[in-house]
Amino acid sequence: MKNLYNNIYSVLPEEKKKEILENLAKKYNMEVLRFETFTKYSKSIFTAIFKYKESEFVFVPGDTITLGYEGLPKNLSDESLEQLRYFSENPNEFLEEYIKNNFSKVREVTIKPMLVERNLQIVSWRKSDLDELKKFDIELLEEYNNFKDSGYNRLTLDETARFTKIKNGDIEIELYDSITYDELCENLKDDGFSLPSLNEWEYLCGGGCRTLFPWGDDIDYNMNLLYFSKDGNHKYDLEEPNFFGLFIAYDPYKMEIIEANELTIKGGDGGCNVCGGFGEFLGYLPCSPYYNQKTIVDEYDEDDNELDGDFNFYRRVLRIEE
Repeated sequence: MKNLYNNIYSVLPEEKKKEILENLAKKYNMEVLRFETFTKYSKSIFTAIFKYKESEFVFVPGDTITLGYEGLPKNLSDESLEQLRYFSENPNEFLEEYIKNNFSKVREVTIKPMLVERNLQIVSWRKSDLDELKKFDIELLEEYNNFKDSGYNRLTLDETARFTKIKNGDIEIELYDSITYDELCENLKDDGFSLPSLNEWEYLCGGGCRTLFPWGDDIDYNMNLLYFSKDGNHKYDLEEPNFFGLFIAYDPYKMEIIEANELTIKGGDGGCNVCGGFGEFLGYLPCSPYYNQKTIVDEYDEDDNELDGDFNFYRRVLRIEE
């Protein structure tokens, strides 16, 4: 177990790391697809990409680290300061209050080693076919036929069905099944998985960074960012795997569900700041490892906790025990 914490794991020879990773695959009935080193924002890890059914997982070593963010970032760019002046003549005062109200407090935590799902999983939407659609709703079948003959590539019927034209003229059919937060947690538990906790998610996203973002305290305006793209022909920077090999906090519209006493989300604000025209800095600030989405969560019905299939996503983790 002690070998699976970063202060020891990081200095082990590569062959020993491979042995550990292969043993983990056997223990948790996963397949090692390949070994890989991920490097990002001055952090690096040698790990394995595991396959479990149709999903990819990576090993993330445990660590004792400092999480959270308090105070005020220094040396913000003129672009970011100008965006903040939209809200206040004193942008530093505004930002300091914003961080105080919306960011997790600084604390030291110990994170267990984990196997972590690389990609987000959707909630509520499931793949279907034309036979089920015919039995499901005659009006829905009419919508499908109208869509098939239209010039549109995608049609979403709110909390009902989603049709997407793919290759060879085929149409992917998805139907919507409502699910609550409690039901999702129970489903994952039945399969032996959990959602990451607040501390785990902040670690997976930022690796213990002491800055607003994993790369620093300001937006890098040379990045190719979704919704603020300067070049739509290339992959967006934040959609690349991070230093743990995870695709995480790359889209402000995608809110990731974490393990808590009540429905809690990280990694986005449902696009509120982007849609509000607040610019890159505030638009992507909800993707910070330490941003807590209080205002959105408060809008959920505490007795229902039904998830939103268009904005809520999740990833599974396996905490590695001795």
